[in-house]
Amino acid sequence: MPALRRTFPDDEMRYSILELIELRRTMLRFARSLPPGPERNQRRQIAASLQTLFTNDEWLAAHTVEALP
Repeated sequence: MPALRRTFPDDEMRYSILELIELRRTMLRFARSLPPGPERNQRRQIAASLQTLFTNDEWLAAHTVEALP
């Protein structure tokens, strides 16, 4: 399924919660396929940062189309 691109008057991209969850999963899967090193650590850090952002209601409201259920 192609990713949905949404534009808003201020040209800020917003995503659905499911798109962000899938991005986190993809980052973790890709990191696991890499040998230990800086690139793998960077992907794991991205996934960890997304997980932290999911708990920030203000960030979610500003960057997602719908709120968490």
